[in-house]
This record gives sequence, C-alpha cells and structure tokens, in this order.
Amino acid sequence: MADYHSVRLRAGLCTGCTACVTSCPTEAVRVYGQKAEILASRCTDCGACLKACPNHAKTGKVDSIKDLDRYKYKIALPDPAIFGQFAPEVEPQRVLGSFLSLGFDEVFDVALACDLVSEKIKEKLKESKSPLISASCPAVIRMIQALYPDLIKNLVPVEAPLEVAGQLARQQAEKRGLLSKDIGIFYISPCPAKVTAAKNPVARNKSSVSEVLSIVDIYGNILKFANMKNQKTLELKATGKGYGWARAGGESIAVGTTNNVVVDGIEHVTKVLSEIEIGKLTNVDYIECWACVGGCVGGPLVVENPFIATVKIRKKAEKLNKQQKINLSCVDQSIFDWDDGIKPRQVMSLDNNMTVAISKGKKLQEVLEKLPGYDCGACGAPTCSAHAEDYIQGTIKDTRCVFKND
Repeated sequence: MADYHSVRLRAGLCTGCTACVTSCPTEAVRVYGQKAEILASRCTDCGACLKACPNHAKTGKVDSIKDLDRYKYKIALPDPAIFGQFAPEVEPQRVLGSFLSLGFDEVFDVALACDLVSEKIKEKLKESKSPLISASCPAVIRMIQALYPDLIKNLVPVEAPLEVAGQLARQQAEKRGLLSKDIGIFYISPCPAKVTAAKNPVARNKSSVSEVLSIVDIYGNILKFANMKNQKTLELKATGKGYGWARAGGESIAVGTTNNVVVDGIEHVTKVLSEIEIGKLTNVDYIECWACVGGCVGGPLVVENPFIATVKIRKKAEKLNKQQKINLSCVDQSIFDWDDGIKPRQVMSLDNNMTVAISKGKKLQEVLEKLPGYDCGACGAPTCSAHAEDYIQGTIKDTRCVFKND
C-alpha cells in the first residue's frame, strides 16, 4: 500500500493535450507518446490534474457502495463538505439520516471530530512560538514533504478530523460489543487526497477508516432519500464551527485565532509556503492551507460549485453556532496523536549517490542551456528543466523542442 495513489489516468480518454502537465505543483505529469503519465513518486493526489483535464481523463479512485456488503456493521463518516452540496431547505439532520436509508447502520458526523480537533489545536497554539501550519489537508502535507521538508516541523501535530472521527466511531462500536473485524468505517470524501490519506496515511501505521466513498458518487441517492417525507433524521451533535471546517477559513474560526493566514488553491499555497520557508510570516500564529479553491467544498469529488457551496455551508454553520460547548476531556487524548513523525520525500533529487547526482547536475545544466527556457509544456514536460532532467535520467532519448532550431 506504500505506493497507493487515488489519482489515476484513464488512458482511453487522454488525448495528450498537456493541460494537466503545467497544473501539477510537483511536476508529476508528463505527456510523452501522446498519453499522459503520472509519476507516482512525485504525485501528492491534490487533484489539480483532475480539474485541469478537459477530457476527464484523470479520476480519483474510490471504493464502491457495494463494499458495504463486506461488513456486518457499517458506519458512515460524512465530511462536512457534503452539507454544502444541498439546497438550504435540505437540513443537515435529514442528510445524516439518509445514510441509514443508503444501507449504513450508524452515522458518525465528522463535524464533531472537527470540533474536537479545534480544541486540541487551541492547546498547541498556546504552546508554540513559531507559526503553525494546519495539518488538515493531506495534499498540503504531502506537498510539504516533497517540496518544503524544512516546514514539516511547523505542521501542527494534531491528527486530522478524518482519523479522529474514524477512531471514535470504531471505539464506540467496540464498546457496544461489536468486533473490530465486523465494523466497516466508510469516509465520505470530497477529494482524492483524503482517499489516499486513508489508504496510505503519512503519520499513522494504519488508518481507522476501512473504505472511502466519494460525495459525487452517493450524492444522487442521498438527495433522493433526504427529500422523502418520512426520511429519518439524526440529531446534530457538532457545533456550527465544526461544520464550518468545510470551507476555507472555517478552521481558523473554529480554532479561535485571528492572527492567521488562510490560503486556498494549490498555486497560492505554494507561494505562501515558499514565503514561510525563507523566513517570512514569522509574526503569524496559524496558517490554514487548502489545496482546493474554497477548501474541501472545492474538492474534485463534489457536485456543487465551490463558491456556491461556500455560501451554503457558511449560512448553515451560522445557524448552528449556539450548539453545546465541546468538552475535549470526554475522549481519549491519544486519538489526536500521530503514530509516526512525518518524514521528507526525496522526489526531486537526481540520484541517491552524491557524486553521481553532481555529475548529472552538470549534464543537466549543459542540456538546459540549449533549451529556450519558455516552460511552455509543449514538449510534454512542465518546464525546460524537467525536460532536461527526463533526458538525463534516460526517460526520453532526445530533447525535442518546438522552439529549438538545431
């Protein structure tokens, strides 16, 4: 499972147009031979290539609703982003109840885990003197591992709501006498990065989540059930701030910090992380980063326009702001801890052997000086440097360029 990636190529739909090539923040896509290729060692599953592809040739691999049959007891973990997909009159209580009609035995609202994680982050903010970076977006974490390893120490060491919800749901079911092997924990995801986070976690030995379904795949059924007159409803146990995590800025509101920066969209995130890396933003307490525009409501696996979904979730969250106070001491504090420290990913090195790497670096520079430096992506690589590197590494046999005369 070490190399698991949710983002996949549907080769039959790929026309080799290179739209995906320049969208990738880690230069993980190439188009050589009229078909795209995703380099697994560099992919962060951010989903940028899914959004860029005009032919829907990229997809986020998820599990199927048929996988419910594999478990005796099924628990749904709906991400708060799902509540922004429906019209205002579709109450969250009905959305939660609809999962029972879909075949689940129980629903654990991830928004409640967002409330708990918010309280834990508050504690970390009191202890820290350096700017902390949210560890909620798994695509951002993987990008920091790959491109900004010096910032790993800035990630707030608190488990994401996805895992906290999964652990709590499993613990509570086991206390009622259910066997762990009989329990299926199904996270309802807005993005492929969270699928990968569950299948191949970076800070855990194993995820508490069994399977991952996408919001887009179950949306139709949930909408149908939610609109039924006799649809069962479930009590909301989270606060409005917990539901607000679905949109960019909602996490900072829940954490209660005002000396913060909120950045969404992968291009903007890379710029902000670069500034932090060179020593800027030291006077900021908390930096909330989301790979998708709008936060989780902007994930590739949702149905609603992210800007409209943002308004919907904000209004719904504001109505619920007077919910009960969250008591952090009511849960086992170890559920917030990472099993392992997050480690850097060496995705950009030319070779593990320093001598060989230096030699390759010299050759790369020689090749690069003969290229125009337009970084147009027309050759199939995102930049001239990446094109030269592919040549040096033997991936391609020549450095063909539409602007090169010789």
